[in-house]
Amino acid sequence: MNNLESLSSQIEKKITKVLGRLDTLVERNKELEDRLNKALNRNSEHEEILESMKDKYKALKIANTITGSDNNSIKETKIEINSLIREVDYCISQLSD
Repeated sequence: MNNLESLSSQIEKKITKVLGRLDTLVERNKELEDRLNKALNRNSEHEEILESMKDKYKALKIANTITGSDNNSIKETKIEINSLIREVDYCISQLSD
């Protein structure tokens, strides 16, 4: 009988210990999820900033091309203008549908 009580006591201690670890792990998991969500939000903000910068760079490049700066040739200017025309045509076709 004493042996059963001893085993029961040991099992109870181990269960208590495991439950304590589980609580710790659940808490740690919540913390990590919060950190992940914050990192994902920062990442999406950085992606938006990057896209904005790409658009600004493209606009600057087009402006330089149109003004005929020394770095760009007439051929590049024509390519950029044709690209803009295609974009406008695509937008018009999307609005028409």
